[in-house]
Amino acid sequence: MLWTGWTAMMIQAAAPAIAPADRAAILDAARRPVAEELGRPPLFVVKTLRRDGDWAFLFADMQAAGGKPFDYAGTKKAEAARRGLVSHAYAALLRRQNGRWHVAEAAIGPTDVAWEGWAAKHGAPPSVFAFD
Repeated sequence: MLWTGWTAMMIQAAAPAIAPADRAAILDAARRPVAEELGRPPLFVVKTLRRDGDWAFLFADMQAAGGKPFDYAGTKKAEAARRGLVSHAYAALLRRQNGRWHVAEAAIGPTDVAWEGWAAKHGAPPSVFAFD
């Protein structure tokens, strides 16, 4: 918080840049749960990707090749998607252990703030959940 005279302003520092190799490793690790659960990996349109030490949080839209919307047809979520009960969003909390990124928790197609409580549950720094 920055105090200026009689007023206080919240100033959010810009997220530190993530090295390209780390970004690629985080996104590759984040694709695994989708590929395992739905049978195909998505492409991500990253909305937020933050890292704090060995923790990272990704919030993205899932797409298919060619920029087409991710298709849930033929997956466990097909009926829910047909009924409008899943989104194309994806959220993942990742942790780096032994030099590799692993998904601690993920939400595929959330329609709410699925990551609420992940910081406390996993001991992750709340700063990774900040949105730009």
